[in-house]
Amino acid sequence: MRTQFLASASLVALFFWGPVAAQPQCSSQGAAGVWGYNGLGWSIPAGGTAPAPLTMIGVLVADHVGKAAGPGTVISGAPVPGTPIPAGQPLEWEFVNGSIEVNSDCVGVFKYSIQLKGLAGPPIGPYVDRVILFPDKGQMLGMSQLSPISKPMWIYTLTRMSAVPAPVSWPDVPAQAGPK
Repeated sequence: MRTQFLASASLVALFFWGPVAAQPQCSSQGAAGVWGYNGLGWSIPAGGTAPAPLTMIGVLVADHVGKAAGPGTVISGAPVPGTPIPAGQPLEWEFVNGSIEVNSDCVGVFKYSIQLKGLAGPPIGPYVDRVILFPDKGQMLGMSQLSPISKPMWIYTLTRMSAVPAPVSWPDVPAQAGPK
């Protein structure tokens, strides 16, 4: 009788806890790898009132302890405050001082600064975004929360390219002549 009870109890436990054990475990380590991302949105430059559209694309590399780096490109419909950069100019940057913290419930925070390519001076930051990790789909979603130079309103999708962190960089793009 006791053996029958233990067998029944074991089956009940497997029935109820089996699905829990099958759920993905999320962590900052689970976000490690190389991620391609794209995003769209708007920003209201500091001191401005009109939103300017922006689009971005890039690669994010996260290591197993949540440190993040990688190149990106953004085009904004407004000039970059505090710089000579006009609206509509593609800007290349590198993430610096980046970190991704993902909780066991698969939600987290991406904190970073950016160093604009070809622009002297300290990195611009910190930026803070919310992220959601979908480990079974190899995707993350991100949404801006804090920007030091604007009111941010952008969202982006990251797709895992590799689970192994590796350095990446943009190939050089030749300069183009302006319209004639």
